[in-house]
Amino acid sequence: MPIDRKKYHPKWRLISYLIRFIRAKNRCEDCNVRNYAVRYWDSDAKRLWPPEHDDEPEEGFKTHRQAIDWATEYNRKIGSDYEWDTHKVSVVKLSVAHLDHDTQNNRFWNLRCKCQWCHLTHDRKDNAQKRMYGPTGRHHNQVRLEL
Repeated sequence: MPIDRKKYHPKWRLISYLIRFIRAKNRCEDCNVRNYAVRYWDSDAKRLWPPEHDDEPEEGFKTHRQAIDWATEYNRKIGSDYEWDTHKVSVVKLSVAHLDHDTQNNRFWNLRCKCQWCHLTHDRKDNAQKRMYGPTGRHHNQVRLEL
């Protein structure tokens, strides 16, 4: 989902950088996958897996562009080679999630570095509610009670 920068702190880029690269050391804090790694999602196992014919560099990719180029080439190869029974891969990109879904609460204990799959899993219930009722729907401006 695209980010609406008006809802975030003016120094959000710095806050996000500190969480992703300093505290989390460039890894997802839930599943420990490396930033810019190339993986595929296994819906049965509910986790990320490296490509089956893994010739990804041991140290990983330094930039998003390098990872995209490698993944594109890998997906092109498996598309043309019928003896490979494998999944298409995508690039893991880290983001920062607000644990309480409040974009104004930028305390470090409320922020967590997550890959896109973990972030989507974290936001799934909130996103379903927004789809059902809209951002100003039934539960708009109500206090959330966490049990």
